[in-house]
Amino acid sequence: MTKLFSLYLTSGICFSSMVFAQSHQKILKLSLTNPTPLSRNSEIIEIPKHKIKKISEKEFAIFNTSSHQELTYQQLSNGNLLIQTDFKPYEKLSISFKNQKPSAFAYKVYGRFVPERYDDFAWENNKIAFRMYGKSLEKVPSQNAWGMDVWSKRTPEMIIDKWYQLNNYHQDHGEGLDFFHVGKSLGAGDVLPYVNQHFLYLGNYASYKIIEKGPLRFSFKLTYPEVQKEGISISATKVISLDADSQLNKINVQYSFSGIQRLPVFAGIVHWDGNGDKYIDNTQQWASYWPKSSQNGTVGTAIYFPKGKTQITSTQQHLGDITLLSPHQNLEFYTGAAWDKALEIKNAKEWQLYLENKIYKIQHPIRIK
Repeated sequence: MTKLFSLYLTSGICFSSMVFAQSHQKILKLSLTNPTPLSRNSEIIEIPKHKIKKISEKEFAIFNTSSHQELTYQQLSNGNLLIQTDFKPYEKLSISFKNQKPSAFAYKVYGRFVPERYDDFAWENNKIAFRMYGKSLEKVPSQNAWGMDVWSKRTPEMIIDKWYQLNNYHQDHGEGLDFFHVGKSLGAGDVLPYVNQHFLYLGNYASYKIIEKGPLRFSFKLTYPEVQKEGISISATKVISLDADSQLNKINVQYSFSGIQRLPVFAGIVHWDGNGDKYIDNTQQWASYWPKSSQNGTVGTAIYFPKGKTQITSTQQHLGDITLLSPHQNLEFYTGAAWDKALEIKNAKEWQLYLENKIYKIQHPIRIK
């Protein structure tokens, strides 16, 4: 009886070990290469869906093959996969996909519709926060504004819900505040039709759709209903995406219109003719503004055009570019901001260096094999 029990116990242990080993088997391995001389900490890599097709229906965790560190990942609605990891200059590393349940990941991005504050739409990552204004705010002309707002924060925690509940976010209670002025401008980066040497304000967004919820990317779509301006019928959609650890949003805009063959639009950032540092790099197609400091510090802003040929100028108190669009033609650009009191980017030179490096990384993505 004792021998039988011992044999049964030993067989059970062996069988359990086999099942455990099988359930944690390596099901895919990919090679990632940093092609640049820059360190890339907390880099977000988007892996095309065709490279992970064989595991698309499986549960998996992802590990750095050498260090065995588990990597945070996010499955996107288009079938692609986001991961986040660090790279040394020119480093090549491999990642292993194992057939096991992943750990619970901390969310570094967040956003939501805010009906309790005139239909704002607010979003953030672990560095900074933004918002766009909704239709209901048009009914309060003294508070209405056009473009993108910035909320300056010095904490990696998600603060949108807390600050709206506090309802005193224009005061700094230790985590940051909203002191950025948008008014009748494009704010920290937006786009409007530009006809007869002036902006055509189309009104605030009327509806939204959340596309990606995190933990590494928050993405959403805003819809602007058709209006008549200067004899032109115009409507628009914007898809805005913010990745973890980035100061910049990626924006894709399309206009539907009739009454004109091509629609001139201006994408840019406001500078209000201030005495700050205005910088334009038309070779790499970006511009930045670092205003004069205030008691709450300084919020620097920037815009980058990754495609086409641009000629950034200072126009109507903005830095930006005019593009002629056909109906439904996509316009892509990046915009964002940094607050000096977050103590990561503290002056105009550091902001410009961040942008130079960020844009270089966008132009030279991680290679995936």
